[in-house]
Order: sequence, then C-alpha cells, then structure tokens
Amino acid sequence: MRVVFFLQGQRVPAARFRGMAVARALGATGLDCALRIPVPSVYGDWLPGFPVGPWRRPLVPFVVLVRLAQLRNLRPSDVVFFQRPMIELPTVFLEKLAARGRKSVFDFDDAIYLNWGGREKLRRTVALVDHVVAGNRFLAETAEAPEKTTIVPTAVDTDRWSVPPARKTRDRQVVVGWTGMSCNYRHLALACKPIARALRRTGARFLVISDRRPPSELADLQPEFVPWRLESEIEDLARLDVGVMPLPDGPHERGKCAFKLIQYMALARPALASPVGANCEVVTDGSDGFLPHTEADWEEQLVRLIKDPELRAQVGGRARQRVQAAYSIAAVLPRYLQILRSLASDR
Repeated sequence: MRVVFFLQGQRVPAARFRGMAVARALGATGLDCALRIPVPSVYGDWLPGFPVGPWRRPLVPFVVLVRLAQLRNLRPSDVVFFQRPMIELPTVFLEKLAARGRKSVFDFDDAIYLNWGGREKLRRTVALVDHVVAGNRFLAETAEAPEKTTIVPTAVDTDRWSVPPARKTRDRQVVVGWTGMSCNYRHLALACKPIARALRRTGARFLVISDRRPPSELADLQPEFVPWRLESEIEDLARLDVGVMPLPDGPHERGKCAFKLIQYMALARPALASPVGANCEVVTDGSDGFLPHTEADWEEQLVRLIKDPELRAQVGGRARQRVQAAYSIAAVLPRYLQILRSLASDR
C-alpha cells in the first residue's frame, strides 16, 4: 500500500504539519508515502514573499493543470490523502478523479466551508471519501459523518521541537510574543490594549514573527518584528518567554486548531489564549496555560508571568508535557495508522 498525499502547498503550516510531518512519521514505520505538492500553489508559498493575497485567484487555473498532471501514475492500490481540497473552487471533480477505484481520506483543519461554495463542497467531499480526519471537535461535528470521522489535532515533532533553556528573567528582560500570518494581525489587535498595559507596567518587550510588519493598530505594543523564515522557525519562537493567542469567538475561529498555542507549549513556553474553540481543549486554565476572559485577566495574568520566572517554568513544563501526551506526532500517529490499516483491510 502506498499513501499519496495531495498537499495544499510547500510552506503552508497545515501542509507541513498535517501532511509532510505525518508522511515522514508514517514512512518511519515502513509505509510507502508520496507527496503531491502543487507548484505554483494559490498560496504563493514557493515565493520568498508569500502569501500572495489578491493574486491568489489568477493562479487557480495553473493549479488545476498541475493537479491534473499529478493524477498520473496513481496506482489502484494507492490510498489518496487529501490535505484540504485539491483546489479553491466549489467543485470536487479532481478529488473524484483521484479517488476513483481507490481508498481515500480527507483531512481538514480550518473552517473551509465558510469559503465561496464551501458548505456544499464539504458535503460532497465527505460523501466521496472513505474517511474524514478533522482537526478538532467542532470541525468533526460540521462534517456530519461521525461513523467515518476521526479527530486528529495538528501535532508537532517534539524531538525536533526540543525545549530551549528557560530564562530566569524578570520585567525588562522578558520577551512576550505572537506568531502568525499577517492576515491575522486583527486577532492580536483584540488584546492589544491589555497586553500594552502589562508591557508598560513591567517594561517587558514584545516580539512579532510574521510575513509582514505589524500595522499601526499595534503600535502600542512597540513590537520588534522578525520575518518568518522556515529555516529559523523554532529558534525565533524560542526567543519568547511568554506566547499569546487572542481570538474572537466566531464561526471561523471555532474551526481553528490552536496551532500557535501548541507551538508555544511544545517549547515549554507558558501561553495566554482566548477561551475560544480548540484553545479550551488544549489548555487547562491555570495549570499548563491561561485562558483570560476579560481585558483585566489578560493584563494581570501576563504581569504575573512576566514578574515570576518560577511560575513561567512550572506552567511551561506542564505545557510541554501536555503537548507530548496529546499533541505530538508520537501521540497522534497511532490514529493515522489505524485509519490506514482499516482502509487496507476493507479492500
């Protein structure tokens, strides 16, 4: 049996962590895995300055041609694994061609059904495939196929994401930070005021890791900007002493899988995250992280962490244990193996 992964791009986080990393782990068990990555992709992630924003739509016809070419050499015995839809159009014709006569799996980790024609496309995709992998409980319920759906959170390779030494710093030496795509700066802005107040009270610094510089709306944070680079992703995040993940409580955000939160925790960094969606599943409030409900909570809990290195070490240590137990590749790999073995035995 060969597992053929159709990935959405090269450097898109979901493709790397829910596709490439899973394929590597499966390959280590002896399974034959192949990757089909579109170049170009609509994300522009083969270019230094991705994402391409408004230029995404004109790329779609080129991606369709690339995807058609990727259907060559598929074997009847292959299991095709769709990491999100193959193209950003309200059609499943490519998935039908790829899955014809083969077992198939559809994986999704975001509220893609809120896109143009997305709900009908999700319904048809779920009906087409043999198994669905959803990144959280909310997405699994949205798929409406519990008999063939498995929840598998986005995971990190904790061997690669090793723990850097904890820094026993206070106040001005502490670095608070956020990482994410520039299109999500609006999320960080939700907690900008209380975070800025905490920074002013303590003198702590704020670091942003993203594809573009922060907008003027975040000026109160006086952020240091570090361009996101695949090669230094872990090292850059390790500069943080505390991570933050504000989110609004909306349908799109409930579909998110708390991945930046998992990244902070994997590095044994305590984090503050809005009590929305999967954040509430990942964090046990007050134990391995914090889920502030109000602006006052954001400010006071952040001040506590900035001023108390021992508290940061304790919360960060429990956060790392939480990731190892539930959000590491080693923890989720058995679920993927079970899905694939079940499909192989059902031929």
